[in-house]
Amino acid sequence: MFWETRLAQGEGFPVCHSNRLLPATTDEFRSVDVIVCIDACFTQKRSKNPRGAEGHDPPNPTSSVFIPSETVTQMEVHVERCRSKGKERGRGVLHPSEDEDRVEEGMRVPASVLDGCGESFVAADEKREKASTHFFADTGLMALLCRHDCVLWLVNMTSAGEKQHYALALIQQLTQHIPDDMRVGLLYDIGCQLERSWRKFKFFANSILSRFHFAISVFHAYGHQWPCQVVYHPRKRQGFGLSDGEGCERLWSALKPLIGPLRVSGYHQRLFVLDLQVRHLDAKSCLGYGDQSPRVLWYIGGDIVVQVGGSGGDSDQAGAQWQSKHKADEEISKIIELEKLVGALHDVESFEIEIADARSQHNNLLETLRRRREGLGVTGRAKLVALRGNVFLQVRMNALAVKTRIRDRLRQRKFELERIERAYRQTVGGYVLMQRHQSNVVNRHYFD
Repeated sequence: MFWETRLAQGEGFPVCHSNRLLPATTDEFRSVDVIVCIDACFTQKRSKNPRGAEGHDPPNPTSSVFIPSETVTQMEVHVERCRSKGKERGRGVLHPSEDEDRVEEGMRVPASVLDGCGESFVAADEKREKASTHFFADTGLMALLCRHDCVLWLVNMTSAGEKQHYALALIQQLTQHIPDDMRVGLLYDIGCQLERSWRKFKFFANSILSRFHFAISVFHAYGHQWPCQVVYHPRKRQGFGLSDGEGCERLWSALKPLIGPLRVSGYHQRLFVLDLQVRHLDAKSCLGYGDQSPRVLWYIGGDIVVQVGGSGGDSDQAGAQWQSKHKADEEISKIIELEKLVGALHDVESFEIEIADARSQHNNLLETLRRRREGLGVTGRAKLVALRGNVFLQVRMNALAVKTRIRDRLRQRKFELERIERAYRQTVGGYVLMQRHQSNVVNRHYFD
C-alpha cells in the first residue's frame, strides 16, 4: 500500500495512519480518516534567464515530492474540458432572477454568500496576477500537507494566478494512493469555492467527491461571509478537531531562506534543493513527534479501552487512569459549585448592607420632613395642603426644572465649542505665521 511504501522511503508520517487502525466501534466519533491542507506560495519564484543561458542543470535523479509537469498539464486540459461542458449544460437550465437567492445542488450555503467569499479573496480569482510570467519562469509552489505538517506532494506553478487545476492535481495524486473507502478532510483557504466548482463542473466522480469533507483554514475563515464560517470553519465541523489548516504557512516560513538563492537557479536545481529541504523538514518533524507520541495508543470512549499498537501496558492500567481522571474532574466541578455558592452568599451580605444604608437614609429623610412640617405655622400648613393638589403649580415646577436643565446643557455645550474654536484658531494662526516666515525668507534671499 501507499502508506507502507512512503514510510519505507522515509516519507509520509505514521501518526496519520493511526485512525485507520482504530476499531469500527469508533466510527461514530470521527467523520474523516485523514486530514490534509492545501495552499499556494508566490514568493518561491524562479526568474527567467533573459539571455537563454541555462548552464549546467542536470535532471534530478532521486525520487521527488513534485508532481510531474505533464500530469499538471493534463489536469489543466481536463479542467478546461469539464468547465466547457458545464457551461453547455448551464445554457439549458432556467436561472433564477438576480433578486432571488438560491442554494446550488449539494451546497449548504446560498449562492450569494459564495459569491461574496469569492469576491473578497484574491486566491479565488484565477485571473488575478500574483507573479508576472514576463519576468518569472516559475511563479510559485502549491503544497499538499498532512495535519502533522508533513509534505505529501508539491506542484511547481507556472501561471500568474492561483488556478484550480493545481489543487485538483494534488487531490488526484492523493486519491490515487489511498484506499477507496478512506475519508479525507481537506482544509483550503477557499475550500468553499473549490467544493462549489467541483460540484458544478464535476471534475471527478461523485464517489470521490462523497469522501471529501471541505473546510477553511482557521486564519482565513474570518475573511469569509458569516454563513460560510458557520458551515466551513474547522472548529464547527465534526472530525477536524484542533487542525488549523495552516501547515502550509509554516512550510513557507521554513523555506523562506531559500527564496533568494532559488530565484536565480536552474529549473532542476531548484526542484532538487526544495526536495532536500522538504525531506529534512519531514525527518525533523518525525523526530519531534516521536518524543511526544506514546508507545501504546489507547482509545477510550465511555467504558471502551482498546489497545491498538505498541508494546507494554495493559487495559487495567488504562482503566485506572481513566477513572482517576474522571474522579479529578468531578472534584473540580464540585469545587467550582462551592465557589459559586460562596460568591452568592457574599453578594447577599453586600445586598443586606446596601439595604441597611437605604433604610438609614430613608429614616433621615423622614426625620427632616417631620421637623420642617412642625416648623410651619397654622397658615403655612393650610397653604401646603392647598398647594399639594394644585396642578398648575406642579406643571410650572416641572417646566422650571426642565428649563434649568436645558440651560445647563447649553452652557456646557458652549464651553466645549469654545475649546474647539480656540484650538482651531491656534492651528490656523500657527500656519499663517509659518507662511509669513517662509515668504520673508524667500524675499530676503531674493533681494540679497
